[in-house]
Amino acid sequence: MHRSERIRMLILRILGVLAHFSFCVTQTPVYVNTKVGNIMGFQEHISLDGEQKLISKFLGIPFAESTGGQNRFRKPVPKAPFKGTFDASKDPASCYPQSEQDTALSKNEYGISYFSEDCLTLNIYVPHELRANDLRPVMIWVFGGGFTQGTAVSYKPEALALFGDVIVVTINYRIGMFGFLRDPKGVFPGNQGLWDQHLAFKWVHNHIENFFGYKDEITIFGESAGAASVIFQALYPENEGLFKRVIAESGSAVASWAIQKVSSFEKYFYDKKCDPNSNTLALCLQTKTPISLQSNVTSFGPVIDGDFVIASPIDIVNGNSTNTARARNFFASLDIIVGVNDKDGALIFGEFQYALNHSTLDFNITKEEFRNTVVPFIVDQTLFPEDNETKVAFEKVLTFSYTDWNNPDNYVSIWQHVTDMSNDATFFSPASQTVNAHVRFNVGKTYLYEFAVQTSSNFIPLPSWMKGSNHADDLHFIFGFPLRANISVFGSSNYNYSLAEKHASYAIMAMWSNFAKSGNPNLPMDITKFTNTTWPAYDMTSQRYFRISDQMSPASIIEGFYPKRMALWSDLIPEIRRQHSPYKNQPDIFHFDPSTEFVG
Repeated sequence: MHRSERIRMLILRILGVLAHFSFCVTQTPVYVNTKVGNIMGFQEHISLDGEQKLISKFLGIPFAESTGGQNRFRKPVPKAPFKGTFDASKDPASCYPQSEQDTALSKNEYGISYFSEDCLTLNIYVPHELRANDLRPVMIWVFGGGFTQGTAVSYKPEALALFGDVIVVTINYRIGMFGFLRDPKGVFPGNQGLWDQHLAFKWVHNHIENFFGYKDEITIFGESAGAASVIFQALYPENEGLFKRVIAESGSAVASWAIQKVSSFEKYFYDKKCDPNSNTLALCLQTKTPISLQSNVTSFGPVIDGDFVIASPIDIVNGNSTNTARARNFFASLDIIVGVNDKDGALIFGEFQYALNHSTLDFNITKEEFRNTVVPFIVDQTLFPEDNETKVAFEKVLTFSYTDWNNPDNYVSIWQHVTDMSNDATFFSPASQTVNAHVRFNVGKTYLYEFAVQTSSNFIPLPSWMKGSNHADDLHFIFGFPLRANISVFGSSNYNYSLAEKHASYAIMAMWSNFAKSGNPNLPMDITKFTNTTWPAYDMTSQRYFRISDQMSPASIIEGFYPKRMALWSDLIPEIRRQHSPYKNQPDIFHFDPSTEFVG
């Protein structure tokens, strides 16, 4: 595989966390009657910060028919009613990941051994004994993994459900080519994974009352590709009434990595010896085994299909076309939380290590390496210039903007600017553009955060001298790992969480569950006992955001989200692209004005 293609794949493989727990528990069967039949789950006691809590769990409930055979690469088909009682007491199958390497990693490192095309299932975690007077708001988790890997059963949300007193649902959706393949003629629709998510939301809305959940108080939330997914869902107006709130952690549909071009899939068809222009394309692909369809020759993900994704997400939220008005209005109606980790961009440091031929992450970058290797990488992998003239212009503006001109040869300064540039290109700017687009409608509530807890251990390594939260490190805290015992995460165990980390976990679980209940992260549970402050809504005047850390105070509320850097990506770079475009005389929706926008 060509190196540029390999790098393109790796930057998209933004991993969600895979967490597994092993401890002895006593399980008691529990039954729920639904419109689609009886479901048998189980109840067990979970130790939460040393206290025993009862939770009811239902695993692997199918919401769609098998996606194999004639259903392969098609939109999901709703599951027919069960015959007899469905056993929801065992871990379900996972959807096939994109490549054989991903399959091997899942099996060998994370203990995921059962893959099937009959994988569209969901898991329900209810923090009580299923009593009619215990109705609870619902949070539906959409996993990350760069749209190429991941599975719902890997996420264990018991702590969030119990502490936050909310029902948590985790869902499977198809990934890789199984979830996003589209051909030039539209024989296969593309965005199958997004359709899967939509159908899962429908199932939850239609049946969650049987589990004593509020069907009209549903929040969808996700991380990385899961965060991009929930923003895609927020732009699909047929979701109206299925959920009312969204939390997007380290990802957005407006990010450059969140959208693929259909033309980029062509290599896959020929690699599988199935001519995309042939009338037998469907038969050719549908008769192959799932394993033979796996591949690492290209990357798959959401596409603009004119159906689920009717236009570029950034054009939907910032535009004024009547064709996108329903999507824009639905997006505006929702309450949203959007955020990033303070070292999110360090996800791609491994690529710099590879490109500069270093054996570890503990290396220095020279001024020349920054200019000649690092900046071109960011330009190629996040801006996708259409010609060399545009590419050179982008490289010049990024080199200028992320150079410390008072000390341009200082290694520490270079690394800080590399971190800033990586953050901004992949996560910070998409988050900023998402909240700025949302808040201007002044309908749903908007909140922005930066997660900056000094973690004891990073899921994805950082250089030894760097402190902070790398990509996915927030998942330690959102799912309450510091409050659980006998935990194994990413194949590692015996995490020694500090009291400060435990405190941060309580805080973020309180804020997330508060938001699911009220649309306000501050209420009904008083977060000030964890944060010593309240979290103000985001507005365009102050642009206040919350820096979530292990030392929170009123000083954690910060005005202005890196305004100079954000203006570079939201205003100046689009202007450069427009000036080099054959359509440069068209109106610019960004209205770049250096005198008023480009301030420090």
